[in-house]
Amino acid sequence: MTATFIESVTSVLTPASFMGLPAFQVMLLLTLATLLSEDLACVSAGLLSASGQLPLAFGILACGIGIWIGDVLLYALGRTLRAGLFRAEWLRRRVPEGKLAEAEKHIAEKGTRFLVASRFLPGSRLPGYLAAGALRYPLTKFMLIMALAVAVWTPLLCLLSLTLGTALLPWLHDWRLWIVIPAAWLLIATAVKFIPMLFSWRGRRLLLSRWTRLTRWEFWPSWAFYTPVAFWIAWLCLRHRSLAVVTLCNPGIRLSGLAMESKSDILTALSKDNPHAEAIATWASLPPCEPAARLAALNAFMQAHQLSYPIVLKPDVGERGQGVAIIRHEEAALSYLTACRGLVIAQRFIGGLEFGIFYTRQPGAARGEIISLAQKHPFSLRGDGQHTLEELILTHPRALAMAGYFEKKFGEAYTRIPALGEEVKLAEIGTHCRGAIFTDARQHLTEALSAAVNDLTVPFTGFHYGRYDLRVPSLEDLRAGRNLQVLELNGMTAEPVHIYDPAYPITQAWKDVAQAWSFAFAAGAALRQAGHPVPTLRDIRAALSQHRHHDWFEADTLRSASSPA
Repeated sequence: MTATFIESVTSVLTPASFMGLPAFQVMLLLTLATLLSEDLACVSAGLLSASGQLPLAFGILACGIGIWIGDVLLYALGRTLRAGLFRAEWLRRRVPEGKLAEAEKHIAEKGTRFLVASRFLPGSRLPGYLAAGALRYPLTKFMLIMALAVAVWTPLLCLLSLTLGTALLPWLHDWRLWIVIPAAWLLIATAVKFIPMLFSWRGRRLLLSRWTRLTRWEFWPSWAFYTPVAFWIAWLCLRHRSLAVVTLCNPGIRLSGLAMESKSDILTALSKDNPHAEAIATWASLPPCEPAARLAALNAFMQAHQLSYPIVLKPDVGERGQGVAIIRHEEAALSYLTACRGLVIAQRFIGGLEFGIFYTRQPGAARGEIISLAQKHPFSLRGDGQHTLEELILTHPRALAMAGYFEKKFGEAYTRIPALGEEVKLAEIGTHCRGAIFTDARQHLTEALSAAVNDLTVPFTGFHYGRYDLRVPSLEDLRAGRNLQVLELNGMTAEPVHIYDPAYPITQAWKDVAQAWSFAFAAGAALRQAGHPVPTLRDIRAALSQHRHHDWFEADTLRSASSPA
């Protein structure tokens, strides 16, 4: 009888199960695969079972063991990192010992539900299990809880894969298995990631946020919007027989503003011998040095110009509003100047309405043209004394689309409850990717405004193409071209931002951007013909690489410095 039992077990384990491997070896591979991707391993087990190459129970057992081992390893990693992590100076400044003890007590008392839930919530396992180890959640209890959670989770995922695999394999019987498995894994992994979100209000709102960003092109990432434009740029390179001639359109700016251009250099060049320099908002540069010395230089600048807080601080090199902060008190200023490693620009805070004005001028022409005028609207919500900031954002139809960004921006404040009537400023800086709303304002374009911008720009030798970001007290002042206050001037990578009006059609946006690039290439070609040397591709690559790898800020410090007071 014993021999019969042994033979029956051997007959199961020894026959070739997959690619000529015995079943126990396939199980070992599945166990190891869970350490790379739990979902992929479970999906593979289900598909192998659906194709009759491995008993389902064996697949569930192998995956379950591997997942449980992975969970325990994450816990152990958290325990290992604890000593060095909590000795770090930057963490001890932010997490006092009292707070740490309180966190340990909290996770010991209430961590069980979170740990169980994290098994079923994608994205929460890694931080959850590391935190459990770092905060010394009882090891025996952790191992038991994870074993129970895995015992529920693994069969569900494997059975889902088996069900779908059984339905798909008859249609795909003539496909190679290496094609079937990735396709099925992608389908099931997507379901595993998104289906659990349907069972909570927050999850459903976040799914709607993803859908909103997908269906409203103004929220698309730059690469998605610019892919069709890239073909037009490639054509312009062929037409002008140069990849680099476009970087000649603004010879007064480094690489015409492609990368690593200095805001202070641009403002200095714009101000030089310019009878209309009073239209540039008062500013000063604060070179990198000890934070206390830079703070003293900031105070001297403010005293010299009789300024008081708030004041604007921003990096000398940056894009899309990166690092721009409205500073409301000296403590925040010191925090910012400590976080920013490079040269900083301090600028008078200007109230009023903000606009983006895109200006072009043919080299040698006496007058230029405004091809884009957009108003930049700040964005805020009002508290009701009942809902958290997160709930207010997830409820608002527009804020919902940027919920992920706002969660990172506000940090711990994301879960607080704003008081009744309290204004929470989601976007105070006129940058679309930071939440500001842009509207097409070309209906306010007048001859007086065009003349004022032209008079301000013509004295800047070497500038033909770019966008002014400025503020003005009122629409009447804008139309009359008076009381303009320039915040900064951007070069060739600037956009005609009227296209980001929520009602603007994408096809017209593509046409407008393509037309702007056409002008930039034409200006560069004209200057090349006039004898200006074209920048080398080596210089362009070096600037782009420097811009891509440069790190100006300690992100956490900057967030606290730029938070509203």
